[in-house]
Amino acid sequence: MSDKFLDFQENNEPQRFEDFKEPLIFGNEEKIKSINQASSFKGKSILKKDKDKDKTQSKFAVKINVPEDHHSNQNNEQQKEEIKERRKRRPQFKTVKEPAELKNRNLLDLKMDNNDSKNEQNDQQNGEKKFVRKGKRSTTLIEKCKLSQKLLSAEMDIQVNQEKLIIEEKGNPSKKYKPTKMLGSGSFGSVYQAKNTIFQNTVAMKVIKKDPNNELDEQEIKNEIDILKKLSHPNIVKIYEFYISNSHYYIITEFCKEGELFSYIKNKYSENQLAVLFYQVFSGLWYLHDNKILHRDIKLENIMISKKEKDNRTGEELFWVKIIDFGTAKIFEKNKKEKDVVGSSYYIAPEVLKQNYNEKCDTWSVGVILYMMLVGRAPFDGKDDEEIICKINTADYNSKEPRLLKHSPEVRDLVDKLLQKDIDKRYSAKEALNHPWFNKFGGRSLFSNFKREEIEPYINNLFNYSFNSKIQQLVIAFLVHNLPSNDTSIHILKLFRYFNKSGNCKLTKEELMNGLYDYRDKNEVNNCVDHLFTLLDGDNNGYIEYEEFLRACIDKKTILTHTYLKYAFKFLDKEKTGTLNTQKIINAFVLNPNKLLEAVFNNTLNSVDHDGDGIINYEEFQELMLKCMN
Repeated sequence: MSDKFLDFQENNEPQRFEDFKEPLIFGNEEKIKSINQASSFKGKSILKKDKDKDKTQSKFAVKINVPEDHHSNQNNEQQKEEIKERRKRRPQFKTVKEPAELKNRNLLDLKMDNNDSKNEQNDQQNGEKKFVRKGKRSTTLIEKCKLSQKLLSAEMDIQVNQEKLIIEEKGNPSKKYKPTKMLGSGSFGSVYQAKNTIFQNTVAMKVIKKDPNNELDEQEIKNEIDILKKLSHPNIVKIYEFYISNSHYYIITEFCKEGELFSYIKNKYSENQLAVLFYQVFSGLWYLHDNKILHRDIKLENIMISKKEKDNRTGEELFWVKIIDFGTAKIFEKNKKEKDVVGSSYYIAPEVLKQNYNEKCDTWSVGVILYMMLVGRAPFDGKDDEEIICKINTADYNSKEPRLLKHSPEVRDLVDKLLQKDIDKRYSAKEALNHPWFNKFGGRSLFSNFKREEIEPYINNLFNYSFNSKIQQLVIAFLVHNLPSNDTSIHILKLFRYFNKSGNCKLTKEELMNGLYDYRDKNEVNNCVDHLFTLLDGDNNGYIEYEEFLRACIDKKTILTHTYLKYAFKFLDKEKTGTLNTQKIINAFVLNPNKLLEAVFNNTLNSVDHDGDGIINYEEFQELMLKCMN
């Protein structure tokens, strides 16, 4: 990237309110200082047929004993002739070879060799007969069914891996992304608002310069990327792709157009509005902690407003929010305390300063933010950093603050539970999410802010969800993750959150079933819920995440367009040959491939490989994907 690009609008940094200081970062200031919105962009292989015939019997061959036909009249020639005629009319079957012996061949269409007469004679001498015709050995129906079941089982075991949906590229992203505005900069990098030239949507792009003399910085950047790749939650910023050049890292994420929560601190909000906002924050935190991830820098600047909408009942403005900036995040071990001092002034928990903390340091930070939104100032402030740290260490905030007393006893109790100095007494994210304040003030009201007729089409799509092959499911997963959000996805998100009563965005089978009862007959739901849940759970982890739900509810016509399918085809065709084969698809989507999986994918590709050359072009790929809509 050119220096001109890196210095793009460098003098247009956002202005801060004077009421709050620029947050102080503890630890190595140069390494972990957060920047505003830092994370919110923040040729042909020809299939040859065997010329040499296999002389050996397939391991899958099944012998069937055919008993002699007995009749009351043994000498009846007419009956014998009828038996012979019936045997002639018996169906002819094809045989298969051991899957481990196959490569780039359709497993169910392989033929046995013609020269198996010796094996047939041996079978007949043993009193056993096979269905044969013209010297060819044929697979029995039982064998074919067993093999089909084996392939089907192998296909169902293929998981949709979240990390494989993230695009990794080498070089500079300037051909695909054009910067339009600088959002912030610091010693650790710069953040730009940028335009995707393919889809014409806005993204955020974080640009970090490589330091070859500092391996620790390099590792922290890679750590941020690795953590973002693991996350799939509607209240956590989504990463689309990342680029690595010789001099820079580029992280492309969602753009939250309504800005950071810091910009809204001076406004007054009802407890209903705040309950909706903080319900989402705690939902995101619970998801992080449940996946053993510490954020360690929760603050006003790292909670972004992605969308606003009016409450249909009260007319109030409600916020959709996302947690950003995972530059200091870390995967933690249960029952093991962390020691690195990481965080921002005002928000840092006292146990972090004492270098003995766990994931509840994040809920302390949310407690600080909740107090700020209620009162308009920080619970632990001071004239300088030393005074701020001293107050944080005592954890003695002013619970008698008049502006705090104006609010309900429920929200004051929640603040007190979050700002507990004793970690064992402090609320976890899960406990906070179940606090009575959210029930009383409609913390979940945003998720039911829809009309039934708006949701009905997506319920129909959900009930009709199916796919003909795993390749279709994998490609749809890739498209759903990488395509820009729209009003359709917001309606589906509301439906998903409405079903997910626990609030952790991990939809269980019971929650799915109870949610569907509101829209369909109970018997109909009971008959299909097991099958539907299995189809939706693409990664086989026992619950349904939001993107898995979105894949089923979205109208396939909106994503299986020429533009989007061409985008997916280019993603799979990394060598730019203009064709796809099994190996390319496996490399793109599968972590642990095997021979049986190759056979599954070969079967799928062969169904549209009209010239039988073992590869498919874009038109054949398009034909395969459009079968989803039939």
